[in-house]
Amino acid sequence: MNLSIFSPKKDQCGLCTSHPFGQISDEEYKLHIDKKNNARDEKIKDKCSAAGNQCHVITMDVESVKLSPILKASALYYKTKLVVHNFTLYNLNTREATCYWWDETEGELVASTFATCVVDFISRKFQDNLPIIIYSDGCTNQNRNAMMANALLQVSVSKKITVFQKFLEKGHTQMECDSVHSAIESELKNKTIHVPSDYIKMCQNARNKQPYETIYLSHNFFKDFSVRKNQAYPSIRSGSKAGDPCVTDLRALEYDPSGKIFYKLKHGDHEWNELPAKPIRSSDATNYPLYTERLQITARKFKDLQELKSVIPIEHHMYYDSIPHK
Repeated sequence: MNLSIFSPKKDQCGLCTSHPFGQISDEEYKLHIDKKNNARDEKIKDKCSAAGNQCHVITMDVESVKLSPILKASALYYKTKLVVHNFTLYNLNTREATCYWWDETEGELVASTFATCVVDFISRKFQDNLPIIIYSDGCTNQNRNAMMANALLQVSVSKKITVFQKFLEKGHTQMECDSVHSAIESELKNKTIHVPSDYIKMCQNARNKQPYETIYLSHNFFKDFSVRKNQAYPSIRSGSKAGDPCVTDLRALEYDPSGKIFYKLKHGDHEWNELPAKPIRSSDATNYPLYTERLQITARKFKDLQELKSVIPIEHHMYYDSIPHK
């Protein structure tokens, strides 16, 4: 009957796949595996603490880029489409997940957009004094940067709670929030998307028993955490001279309600060290809006979207007409 067991596709770590071919040394490979195992052990330990109501643990990541529209019409094949993003935060203890959606006219993929979503999630979801532990990959543009650090420090000071930010090893960043993206991908199979807001319904239907909280964002939602005069810490580098550890060497950050940031270069029972860059101002600064208006798309993309209106229901034409463009 030509039947076989299905093998799921899984991205493999580039460093791990290079080792069998002699591209990296055994020592470098062993160090990489040790870092991966330490990060995994740390996450398992924190997950057990969350189950015992000793802390809150969340994982976060951005889903692969989505497009609008998505149709079976052949007219779409050679046309550029609108880009849509989904940033997901997942509570390991309650299994609650929140998906923040926006399209490229409402916001970019910059540190302040992700920081705004994280601050909003923590502010709305956690009302007790338990520590909050956030797990993510180590992407410097998204998670491991001064903008995100100052945003979390503001939350820590304002809510008087300790916030921890921990990073998994590159190439081994599988997390519980990935299950949300997988469920959404399954729901999107053989479905049509006419406008970006259609993703909201798909996301809500992706899990029946405990539907995901789905929020579609506009440009006026995002705050700007990149303004230097509002940052308590202009840098989160753990060293101050050439040869010292840099930002990518950080494995964990602790945001203390006193307004200080501490760091670790290794997971486990190692001591926390205060960042050498002392806070230069208080962490309760007012954050300005990141955008004052919707962002423009290119003239070519607007032209392509206008031509695609011939295969899109007429009730959605006004949306594509209203898109700002160059």
